[in-house]
Amino acid sequence: MVPPKDMDARKKAQQRVDRIALFRSELAELEREGALNLFPEQRSRLDAHYGELLSGFKRQFGVDVTDSSKRVSWGMRIASLLGGAALIAALVLFLHRIWGNLPGALQVAILTAAPLALLAGAEAAFARQADRYYVGLLTLASGIAFVMELSALGSVLNLTDSPHILLGWGLFALLVAYAYGLRLVLGAGLVLLCAYTAALVLSLQGYYWGEFMRQTQLLLPGALLIYCTPWFATGQASDDFAFVYHACGAGIGLGALLLLSTAGDLCCGGLRPGTVEAAYQVVGLFLSAGVVVHGVRLSRKGLVNLGVVAFIVFLFVRLHAWWWYWMPKYLFFLLIGIIAIGLLLIFRRIRSRLGEGAVV
Repeated sequence: MVPPKDMDARKKAQQRVDRIALFRSELAELEREGALNLFPEQRSRLDAHYGELLSGFKRQFGVDVTDSSKRVSWGMRIASLLGGAALIAALVLFLHRIWGNLPGALQVAILTAAPLALLAGAEAAFARQADRYYVGLLTLASGIAFVMELSALGSVLNLTDSPHILLGWGLFALLVAYAYGLRLVLGAGLVLLCAYTAALVLSLQGYYWGEFMRQTQLLLPGALLIYCTPWFATGQASDDFAFVYHACGAGIGLGALLLLSTAGDLCCGGLRPGTVEAAYQVVGLFLSAGVVVHGVRLSRKGLVNLGVVAFIVFLFVRLHAWWWYWMPKYLFFLLIGIIAIGLLLIFRRIRSRLGEGAVV
């Protein structure tokens, strides 16, 4: 579970640049307060050293050395995503326009060559150390082309519909993600592989595999495996990739539990649907709290936020089942507001304790 060394080096370079910016800001504040004053010679040597470091990082890794460049980078991410979507849409519409006039052999050749050509372009851009947005754009296009290839080849060659197509998509996404250190692509691959396990089980039971979203309990084993995968690779996992595994596993698992808690799934024998729903909701509450605790221990704000949102949703669903039908509506929302304020106070106390633990 180690992304490419170049991507790790770029991340470390960006972290160093951020620390330099924080140090400069704090140094300026200390000088304004009169707590620390460097001699002119020390100041010039420090500025020259940092200037050389920043220019080297920017030249070698293309990192963002100012806040303005970071804001521009977000714009570049959005532009690359929109540009990729537009280019892919143009290609699809063009092929759709001429597709019926092409012979079958040419159709197969185009479908096979398109993702390979885009992937070769991504490899060339990565090898030349091009900006990561271009690499991400090309890999995204190659992934979508691969999805279209397998789907279209099934129609052209009249192949039987199979859940294994999800396996092909997921493995392609994982290979590309590890090759270029792309977290978003890794997340897509994990979701596809989890869906494949559920679809495969449903297919083996004799049902149509595409209906796996109606049996969301089949997603739970895959979600648990995804969440625990970083623990099996202790000492080898990148922090960013480990976070993707945790976030995808938690998101899929809690989402599946939420759907089960509102559907009254009768997988538990002769229990009433209401009892089954309540059991799923209580389990979801405990697991959401566990995700929050784990996120706090890992210092991962994204994981904490995911757990908090899931906890609030499960709590609202459970309170709705308890109170909505017999309690006046104004009283229901009043109690929800009071509970929300109570949760806010609890989270505030947790944050203050974490802050006290961080003070040296």
